[in-house]
Amino acid sequence: MTLALRALVARGALVLAVASCQDDACTEIGCSDTTVITYPVGLVDGPYDLDLVAETGSWHARCLGAPPPEGPPNDEGLDCDRDGFELEVPPGTSARTLVVTIVDVDTQTTLLDAVAVAADAVGEDMPNGPGCEPTCFVRNGQVPGG
Repeated sequence: MTLALRALVARGALVLAVASCQDDACTEIGCSDTTVITYPVGLVDGPYDLDLVAETGSWHARCLGAPPPEGPPNDEGLDCDRDGFELEVPPGTSARTLVVTIVDVDTQTTLLDAVAVAADAVGEDMPNGPGCEPTCFVRNGQVPGG
């Protein structure tokens, strides 16, 4: 499933979410903050290393290829493809800005060097109803260029 389709499904799930919160008794359904960032067409055309830094943490993944046996594994919650990446983190920890670095694996060429990418909130999920935790956010952004 492409990142664009996942973003659409996530937005649809937010609209269709049914919550229950009565008499101060909240259910305990969990959720994750989800950030979807898209790339300009043609930015990547083969395996690449993706590094993200935000005030809430940092993440790494080898995209469009298997992680090297001697290198670090891909970080949990980070999924990437030719179109961009999706990052899932605990509720309330998504960042409004991600610093993105992309290096082509085959040529070791830096395609993006610590570029700040804004991630605007486009949706909110309260799976347990208003006034009940958690509240999760869906954020979207685009790498400048193209």
